[in-house]
Amino acid sequence: MTDTTPSDPVPAWAHRTGLLALGPALPAKGDAGALDRHLICERIARYCWAYDERQEDLLADCFTEDGIWEGNVLGKIPIGPFEGREKVRQWLAGFWPHQHDQRRHMILNTLVEAQDADTATTLSYLLLMGADGTAVKLETTGFYRVHYRKEGETWRIARLTAGFDAPFWPGSIETMSDRGRARHGVAKRT
Repeated sequence: MTDTTPSDPVPAWAHRTGLLALGPALPAKGDAGALDRHLICERIARYCWAYDERQEDLLADCFTEDGIWEGNVLGKIPIGPFEGREKVRQWLAGFWPHQHDQRRHMILNTLVEAQDADTATTLSYLLLMGADGTAVKLETTGFYRVHYRKEGETWRIARLTAGFDAPFWPGSIETMSDRGRARHGVAKRT
């Protein structure tokens, strides 16, 4: 990993770095498979709603007890991983005191890449917007690759990998303090 803001060509970076591998379309298997597919896709939307509405209990409930949140900017700047529902909740909710705008995580083009009776994987585009009451701005774009596990009748996120097309933090990573790096899940300078 280099400790610079990414400047390499951007197209298909997630595929080139191995963070993403788009597969062929998979049909849902039977009525139960179709219902599960709907519930799987709803889970990632609930994650976004819970974050944007700052509902910690609902946000935590999106993850399995051993759930993992990890990210990467252009395949060059790893973020996390944060392991365990409580650590994921703490890290995500830790942004709220510093975010004075209304965030809107928009999930688009969700594809089910794998699905069986108890596990599934989806890919979704992420469009992250922020509004301060007077203006709306694009914070970043990217994707979510999400692995789910069914617990009883409930689908939860077992691992969420966020791929960002640009940093979601202000300023340059080269000048970011170790405290700022920790808040954003980026490793300290070496």
